[in-house]
Amino acid sequence: MVRAIITYDYCSERFLLMKSISFQWTPGVQPWEAETVVSTVAHIQDVSAVLGQRAGFNISRSQLRPFGTWVIPNVPQGSPYWSTLWYVEQSLDVETGQIVAPTFLKTVEREPWQQASPHYDVAIVEQDLRDDHEYNITPNKDPHVLSSYKSDLATALSVHRIRSIGDPEDRRLALRRLATNAFGHVLELPSPKRHHNIETSYGRISCQNLCSMRFASDNAQLLKLGQEEHDSRIIFCAACTQDLLDHIVRTHFSTN
Repeated sequence: MVRAIITYDYCSERFLLMKSISFQWTPGVQPWEAETVVSTVAHIQDVSAVLGQRAGFNISRSQLRPFGTWVIPNVPQGSPYWSTLWYVEQSLDVETGQIVAPTFLKTVEREPWQQASPHYDVAIVEQDLRDDHEYNITPNKDPHVLSSYKSDLATALSVHRIRSIGDPEDRRLALRRLATNAFGHVLELPSPKRHHNIETSYGRISCQNLCSMRFASDNAQLLKLGQEEHDSRIIFCAACTQDLLDHIVRTHFSTN
């Protein structure tokens, strides 16, 4: 549930055609992990549609495309974009076993079907994830991130560290919270134009309200903040809800 619904006075003779959302995951990602991320993003999509409808728009929901670990038939193994495995090969640091998130996301950005038909991408990886130095948690000792993103394009999130959570329900809660935050950043939450109730954590903007866009650096924080938001029945605060509607209108406006 999103408590704050912002009303816009726009012409009702316009509609919003939302971009499709593609999902891929590496072979070791478990079915429940993939299902949790896909269903979480689908719920955010539903929230976006409700916001648009309450603001007076006709909404065309986007397609969800859970491709999993995909392979293009009849394309030689190792060729550019032949498989999810190629994305991993391009971005894997063989010395640490980590996926380098900026390299992975740049590969997504350059893919031919992203150029032909812009869409959102969500990647779930079983490997640990590393970002640019200024974004990494404990950058000098154990550089890593739980997720990384490029605004209005894609996110990559890792289940590697979440798997150390013992209780299955806690693991699901943590992953759901991580997916909400990661895809929220793709939707530009909090807005880079916002100047209130925000802070910068490891080089990334985050929300200070009771909201899924608060920063969580580890499993303990994911669980603590996720439980608070669950108990309060809040996904996004009023300010991030406003930012979400702004993003929808700015990036999906079409004339009827």
